[in-house]
Parts: sequence; C-alpha cells; structure tokens
Amino acid sequence: MGEGLIASILDFDRLPVAAVLVEGDGTVIAVNWAAARLAWVPVVGQRVWQGSTQLQAGWEALVAGPDSLDVEVDTVDGKRWARVATTASVHAGKPYVLACFVDISDRVASARIASSQRLESLGLVAGGVAHEFNNQLVSVVSEASMLREDEALSDELREAVGRIESAARRMTQLTKQLLAFAGRGRFVTTLLDPDMLLADTRHRLTRMVSPTIALQLELSPNPVAIEADRGLLRQVILDLVENAADACGVSGTIRIASRVTPLTWELEIEDDGAGMDVRTLNRIFDPFFSTKADHRGLGLSAVLGIVKRLNGDITVISQPKQGATFVVRLPIVAGVVPPRRRSTSEQPPMEKLTGLRILVADDEPSVRQTIQRALLRRQAIPVMACDGAEAEELLRTQRFDAVLLDVMMPKKTGYQLVPIARVTQPDTPVILMSGYSEQARGVEPPDAFMEKPFNVSMLEGTIQAAMRGEASQRPGSNED
Repeated sequence: MGEGLIASILDFDRLPVAAVLVEGDGTVIAVNWAAARLAWVPVVGQRVWQGSTQLQAGWEALVAGPDSLDVEVDTVDGKRWARVATTASVHAGKPYVLACFVDISDRVASARIASSQRLESLGLVAGGVAHEFNNQLVSVVSEASMLREDEALSDELREAVGRIESAARRMTQLTKQLLAFAGRGRFVTTLLDPDMLLADTRHRLTRMVSPTIALQLELSPNPVAIEADRGLLRQVILDLVENAADACGVSGTIRIASRVTPLTWELEIEDDGAGMDVRTLNRIFDPFFSTKADHRGLGLSAVLGIVKRLNGDITVISQPKQGATFVVRLPIVAGVVPPRRRSTSEQPPMEKLTGLRILVADDEPSVRQTIQRALLRRQAIPVMACDGAEAEELLRTQRFDAVLLDVMMPKKTGYQLVPIARVTQPDTPVILMSGYSEQARGVEPPDAFMEKPFNVSMLEGTIQAAMRGEASQRPGSNED
C-alpha cells in the first residue's frame, strides 16, 4: 500500500529531516530513517497527529495551505516542539500527504527565554506608564462623574459628558489589557463560583453583542469553587466573547458553555464565524497582532496573560470558514463550596460621609485636587498630604475617620504607611489606591484597595464599605 508512491519520491529515505507518508485518513504508512530515530514522530499505523492535539486540530488546514505549523508533542520524556510542513499528491487515484517534521524545541526554549526577558522589561515600562496614565484618568473620570451630578446640565452637555466617560472607560480597559499581558496589575484572588460569575455577566454580554448574533449560555449544573481574581476572570470572558463577535461579523451564533472535570473548570466559547488559517492560529496570542486594521490586538494576549496568572491554560481549534472554539481550563478547589455573594438588596444601608475627617495622600496634584473636591461635595473634611513623609506626620499628630493612601509615593509608599496607621489610628480603616500595584509578600494588608481610575460613587462606596468593616478589594469592577 503506497509502495509505488514511496518509490516515486526522490530520495525519500535520504531526506535530512524526519518525513512520514500519510494516507488520506491520517494513517502513517511509511517513515524515513530520520523519522524512525525520533520517539516523538508517529510510527507506521498511527495517526500522524498522535500525541499532538494541536496537529490534530490544524491538520486539514495545514494540508490545504502552503504554511507550516508549530505544534507541541507529548513524549515519554516530556513535551517537544516540532515544525510540520506538508505536500499533498494523488497516486493511483488515492490521496497521500508527505509530512516533514523539524525539531524546534531548543529554538522554542530560547525564544521563550527572550520573550520572558522582553515581558519583564515591558512589565516595568507598563507599570510606570499605567501609574501616570491612571493618575490622569482619575481626574477625567471623577470630574466627569461630578459634572453629571449637576441637575442644571443641559441635555447636549450631558451627552458630551457621557462621551467623555465612555472614552475614559475605553482607555482604562486598554491599560488593564496591557498590564494583564505584561503580568502586572492588581491581582486579588478569592474563592468564587465561576458559573455564578458567568450568570452575573450575561446581561453585559448581551449588551456588547449585536442583536443579530445569537448568544447561547450553557452553565454546568455542578457548583464548583475556583481561586481567581473576579475582575480579571470577567475580563477573560468579555474579551473572548468580543473576539467571537468580531469573527461572526453581522450575524452568527456564539455559544458559551462551562463544564466541570475532576480537576478543572472549563469555559468553552465557540463561534460560527470566519475561522482562522494556520498562520493566524500561530499568532493569535502575540501582542498587537490582529487580522483587522482597526483593532489594537491586545485582547487575546491579555487573555493569555490572565489565564497563565490563574494557573490555567487556554487552547483554540479553528479552520477557515468553520468558526473557532476557545477553551479555558482553570484548576478547581476540591471539596470547597464558594461563599454566596450578597445581592444588592441584602447590602446594609450606606452611611454618609458628612463630617468625616479623611486623610488623603497622593503625590499627583491633579489627583489630590479631584479627590478633595469629591469629598467636599459629600460634606466630608479632607486633609491632604503630598507625599509619604507628610502623610506620616499627619498620622502621628491628628485623628482621622478614614485614611486614603496612594501606593507609589516619594519618601514612603502606601504599604509602608499601613503599619504606622495601624498604630496611630487603631480603629480607622486604611484604603490603598493605585493603577497597577500588586501587594508585596509579608506586608500589612489594607482594609480595602481602590483601583485607579475611579469615579465619585466608587470613591464614596469604598470608604463606606471600609468603615463598615467590609473588604472592598475591587470596587472599580463593574458588577452586572
């Protein structure tokens, strides 16, 4: 079977790379000497994609197109990487494929080291940029939200304020995506039920998808607990659905399904859109890569960064004109039932800020001025500090009802001031605010953390929650 074809291939056994001859159904019928020496290359009688789900998913597209495909292969000695190229022919009326395998494991390892170094550098740059960028956005978002409260505002001006707020939210999302890709940003894990988060996010997903696209949500009947950052997991869901909606175009179907395995919670997002060829599949998680000229290409790279930080993995199967399926797998916490989150109607009533003395420490003048104006509008008494040293002096000499500290400040950081506040203001809640900072190990945690940028209601709500003794780790995230 296929002997005549093998004989007709010039120097098949002398090719310097591993080569296998494959029948139309994917069965290997011959291997050359180079392939026979490699334990990770399929042998006669096996399917060519043996040990590689990536090769199995991309095989048809690989055979149909001129591109090569980089795939990961499972072996008894661990995982290897191979670049696969094919050429198809017909012999005696039967289709055959010649597939060549080149071991690129060392190259991939070197590329990963270089990528890790670039990522570390990007993380440092992104952190600094985000700090400055989000400081400016505090003024934009908070001032716009205060302006919206003006009852005398005309409809035309109110519409303009809405556009400002919308643009600021988009800029905030771009910053978060960049930080997520770079492996930085606020990261607070809690036990949660991912299906409950999916259900809570359904209304928002419906709003972001065109009415001509059918959105199907299938939740697992089995409650499960995972340890994750609620806001970042929500971002994964939103970005993947947005990507699916872009692939569908004006119409189509997006199916969002979850299932539970003994070790993982799996989120599957499937669309019947345009699909992707092999070249696109190899690059979809690259930063700033996009098949659309008007897109920034940050969404999927951010998704990959978040999933990796959650100790999970993500795979994708796609072919041109046959849609795409993304699967996210996150480890579950066995034997644990996630705590039930209280609905809005169950939340205790909000206290007012009237008459409260609140210490505000931030080295950015525009942020101090904006927070001062916001607190004065709530009848609070703000006391301002321009750096860590001035904040420490005020903490040691005055009494406050609440303390609001920026994380990154000259002379003393917010985290360095937390233990001082615990001693000098033992019954006073301490709130940290930042656009990207992560809590270092071994430091005193605050009572709450507020992400920049924030609007007036977020500021007020965080202070109120902290004074009630409720942890408010991500007040800026949008709950549906």
